[in-house]
Amino acid sequence: MKKVLLALVTLFAVVSCKDKEEIKPENLGTYLIYTSLNGAKFDQVEVKLNGKTVGVLTKSYAEASSPACETETSASILRISQPAGSYSLDAIATMKGKAVTKWSDSIRIEAGYCSKTRLTSKL
Repeated sequence: MKKVLLALVTLFAVVSCKDKEEIKPENLGTYLIYTSLNGAKFDQVEVKLNGKTVGVLTKSYAEASSPACETETSASILRISQPAGSYSLDAIATMKGKAVTKWSDSIRIEAGYCSKTRLTSKL
């Protein structure tokens, strides 16, 4: 009887601890964000999705072509994996603590696809 009770308690604990909002990998999309802003004109670019900070860029992306979708996050590229859907993208470049440039846009992340945004100079 004790073994049956223990088995039921264990089963209940495992089932109740399962994340009900589990995100399956096939529902995720990839989004790359990078900037061509002159590196001498900013210290960092803080990037937010739906108002939540998702990363910071500290260097300009120097290549002529856009980064490959397999590129991992670095000082010049922010790689985001999120569930498919629409998001607000906001970014602010600062230099010595003062805002120098801001970006704001709506983006769409598609499951299984890679999209990119290059933050360009507005000066």
